Amino acid sequence: MRDEPKSWRIRRWSAPVALAVLVIAAIAGVGLAVGGEVPEAAGHFRDRTPRFLLTAGRQGQWLEVRTMPRTGAREQVVDAVEPPASAGAVQEILAGPDGTFVVAASRRDPCETRLFQFRLTGDGHVTGLAPLRGGTTPALVAGLAMNRRGDRLAYTTAPCTPNPPNPPHVLAPASPSSAVLTVLDTETGDRRTWSASGPSVIGEIVWAHDGRTLGYATGDVVPGSAREAVLRSVTVRAVDTRAGGSGLREGRVLFRAPDGQGTVTSATMSPDGRSGYGIMRRPRATVLFSFTGGEPMHVTRTIPQEPGVVLAIGFVSSGEPRYACLNGLDAFGRAIDGAFQTTFAGFGHCDSAMAY
Repeated sequence: MRDEPKSWRIRRWSAPVALAVLVIAAIAGVGLAVGGEVPEAAGHFRDRTPRFLLTAGRQGQWLEVRTMPRTGAREQVVDAVEPPASAGAVQEILAGPDGTFVVAASRRDPCETRLFQFRLTGDGHVTGLAPLRGGTTPALVAGLAMNRRGDRLAYTTAPCTPNPPNPPHVLAPASPSSAVLTVLDTETGDRRTWSASGPSVIGEIVWAHDGRTLGYATGDVVPGSAREAVLRSVTVRAVDTRAGGSGLREGRVLFRAPDGQGTVTSATMSPDGRSGYGIMRRPRATVLFSFTGGEPMHVTRTIPQEPGVVLAIGFVSSGEPRYACLNGLDAFGRAIDGAFQTTFAGFGHCDSAMAY
């Protein structure tokens, strides 16, 4: 993991997320204090112990499958997959419905991402690895999200930066660019795109239970300091992907960040497609809130923040999987505490997935 900024950092797992419970860790110096309660609703995780961990390959491998560490046992490499022809490096791994997995592999020259799908055998070996029909695009891809039926895959795209970072093999999106949302029909290969004008970001891409409503958060990028810009007008919208329209800002508004009440660092649509939840930072406090379209946001909890303490917050699912890479307001990981990092440090935190 790359070095985190000195400001607060909200860690989002690529595992399924729902409005459920909160695990709060306050870290000061070398000490660790855990606050908050873990509700019984999270107990189903104790009955679903993951068997394998899939990661972007180490030591030159394209994709690796390892056993999950257990008490008294060491993890073992079960499978190490070589890259398919012309495939770039794995950037995101998504666990989808019915035991399927999707990976996004990108390269810089030419700037291109290819999407692949596969399954695991009972003993953890990759099988049926094949490119998704229509899953090649001349851009970088992030924020993978699949609906429950597995017939629609959503993601955002961004062109490669014309000025490669150091080291030059690191893939970086052009910054800032305009937010773009793509939905791929995994059966036909047909694609449909929504976009926003002006420098903007999109993240928290997730499907509702109906399999056709797609939720997402957008923010406008406005000038700030030399190394970072500022996010403004953070908004969560829902779009009916079977209806007309092609503008991201045409989607139905579920939440719009209120002026002067704090900095929104996360906001995600719930499975019902009408409500959601989020996190807001205020001076010396972190606020958890919920929202419903057409109503004011509702503060559900305020957590005091002490000077010199880093607060990490993670959501644990109490419902069915969301099949989404929920890693912040910008799917490429450039949005941190209301700021947009113009110096790119790498993709978000969806380069691993678990198999049960």
